[in-house]
Amino acid sequence: MNAPANLADSVRASVVRIGAPPDGYDGSSGTSDDSRRSDRNRRAFWGSGFFVAPGWVLTCAHVVGKGAAPVWRGERAIGITIGDTADTAAAAGAADAAGAADLSSAGRPDSVERPSGSTVLLGELAFVLPLPDDPLAPPSPWPFPDLALVRVPGAEDADCLWLSDRSVLTPADIGLYGWAPAEVRGEQMFFTGLGKATGVVGRPLMLSGDQLTEGCSGGPVLDQRRGTVLGVSKGAGRRPGSGLATPVTALRKLCDAGPRGARVLHEVLSAHDRHHLQRYNGFGHSWHRQHTRLGPSGGEPAYGFTVDRRAELYALFAEVEPPTGAGQVLQLANEARNMVLRWPYTLRDHDPRSWREGAGLLYDPRDDSTTEEEPSPDLALEAVVLYAAKVTAALTRSGRARTPRAARALADLREWVERTARTLLNDVIRARVPGVLDGHRPASAARADVLVEIEPDIYGSGRHGWRVALVRSADRDDLLGGEATDIGDVGGAALGDTGSGAQAEDGEREEVTVEQSREDVPRSRLEEAVRGALSQALDQCDVDDHLAAVEFLLPRALFDERVDAWRARPYDPSDPFNPHTLPLGQRRLVVVRDRTRKDQGFTPECRSRAAAVLDGPMEAVPLRREVPVSGHAAAVPEGGQAAYGRLLTAPPGAVPVYCARTASGPGARAMAAALGAGHAVALWRHSYSDEHDHDDCAEFHERAAELLREAHSARRLPLHIRTLRNRNADVTDDTTGTTGVNEALIDPSSAWARHIVLLYDPPHRTSGDGPLREPPLMPRPPTA
Repeated sequence: MNAPANLADSVRASVVRIGAPPDGYDGSSGTSDDSRRSDRNRRAFWGSGFFVAPGWVLTCAHVVGKGAAPVWRGERAIGITIGDTADTAAAAGAADAAGAADLSSAGRPDSVERPSGSTVLLGELAFVLPLPDDPLAPPSPWPFPDLALVRVPGAEDADCLWLSDRSVLTPADIGLYGWAPAEVRGEQMFFTGLGKATGVVGRPLMLSGDQLTEGCSGGPVLDQRRGTVLGVSKGAGRRPGSGLATPVTALRKLCDAGPRGARVLHEVLSAHDRHHLQRYNGFGHSWHRQHTRLGPSGGEPAYGFTVDRRAELYALFAEVEPPTGAGQVLQLANEARNMVLRWPYTLRDHDPRSWREGAGLLYDPRDDSTTEEEPSPDLALEAVVLYAAKVTAALTRSGRARTPRAARALADLREWVERTARTLLNDVIRARVPGVLDGHRPASAARADVLVEIEPDIYGSGRHGWRVALVRSADRDDLLGGEATDIGDVGGAALGDTGSGAQAEDGEREEVTVEQSREDVPRSRLEEAVRGALSQALDQCDVDDHLAAVEFLLPRALFDERVDAWRARPYDPSDPFNPHTLPLGQRRLVVVRDRTRKDQGFTPECRSRAAAVLDGPMEAVPLRREVPVSGHAAAVPEGGQAAYGRLLTAPPGAVPVYCARTASGPGARAMAAALGAGHAVALWRHSYSDEHDHDDCAEFHERAAELLREAHSARRLPLHIRTLRNRNADVTDDTTGTTGVNEALIDPSSAWARHIVLLYDPPHRTSGDGPLREPPLMPRPPTA
């Protein structure tokens, strides 16, 4: 393998040992007898980690999970040992004594120098992925991605490794590093190994080569050719010479964990890039300078987006506002690639969450052992300059540089673009850069929306498969094409509206799967199972002023599932109006589609009725004829065939409305008749049964009729439904008080629409992924 010179020595300075703090470190005052651990626990060695930024150590969640309650309480109860070890019992005892002696009544020391030359710092857990259900009974094995970030005060001068800026990391020749128990009890030795890493997006890296030993979990996996960190060692595999690692791209899941996770990721990456520019401009070791010495053997061109430009640009990106989501990064990167005549990337393959990752897609998107042709150095630099210009223009347009510091950072980024553009060899590209910088047109919105498809429970097991996909109209140039529209057209792609006023009935839609279930889950766990993929999909689609709509393709037995109340990220009581954690139906346009029609196809009746309601006007027709007058206890209820005949001959703009559930009982039979008669739009409530649990049947039908007349066209109906949901948002069925909303009705005039559901299912043709998968060979046992 072609390993960079002195790579192991350079890595060693950044890799730390993680364990319990030495005597005197108790996470509070350092004097409590209850918090002092036994000598054995005090010297416990948990695993490895490494500095990714000054004051930040990256490791595995299962490593810090060994610290039990003090770690999960956020105490500084994680011992971070920096430097070589030659610990003997005498040396450790002397260090512990020194640490205890330095303690004052006011607190504890931040570090202790050991006679061997190593230093122990106190760290605190900043973030862990995923958070265990019960920290005191941690899972084994820890679920993917099994990552933890530890904040280490006092480590501002630490040597930090260079995190890869690429989305596709493998296959690659790798180096494995970490600390392992030595033959002398209580001591550790530095481990190095070589191997190869392979893997697929969103899954652990598969390692082969030298066997990982105990204690190396949490250590770095380095690309031997480039000297960049590709992953974090997770542990040895079942077969000799095999292992698992978490790719560094899994840090993106911090954004899916909520706003705090996104802030932590931005803080760490910003500190990382500022650190490496300072090291490059200073004296001594620098990862950028070491890469420069490699030249072509390390993939480093003599001209192009060289390490000095990389270090400077990424440090400038660290000073400006982070992107709004993966969709914005990928959109600007694809626009830059298009200007240098390169194929665009898709949201399926890449999920960049930082500006630096967008640049990484342009200069070195894949490893040299893949089949895709790498861009030439001049094309790569042209694309990166155009991308940086587009980032500058987008941030300028958004007005997010409101502070003097932010304005200064944006000016510095613009100056880098203008200065680097003067070195471009292509006169045409060089001439286009000023126009990109000064362009004031809104960046084209992704116009992609989100589809959540739930499979029917064919075998009666109580379980469902699922799929989350991105959807857009197929007449767009690419997945990120289209123009931004006003709020009235928010979510138009998923709802059959192209945003240009053209009808999309029976138009072709493209679907790109983000993720689908590997095993069926009980109905009660559908929201939890879908949440991660849904959050990722929404992040990719929310670009500029485009707020993605969500359509739920449901089997009819789930028509009353409260999908409008699902959340893309867990609710935080301390931040009740965080837009990322609000119920979907309060912030977005949320509609239901009929899963059965995917199998049966759209009939001529459906096409004609969809065209009529999309153009308007609309009028209400009772789903069950007798309910508006006689309620649900009518002596002679309408039969199924009679309902079908009546709904079939209803006016073209008719919309069936119903005051109760439609997933079971008489409401389900009537809904089947309406769908068979071709109705593409319907309204009902999922909160009430066909029994005597409500007495506002007549009011509901009257108010629904008024709503349809006011909306006029089905295109505007989702916006009206969202408004009604928000008017009822302060009424809750939650008796535990965990949702933070009041139980008092704020707008009594909207009470009739509480728990309202909108079926919005105009015909379309789908291209893309095809069937989800073959059904199981045998049914699973029912789930309680």
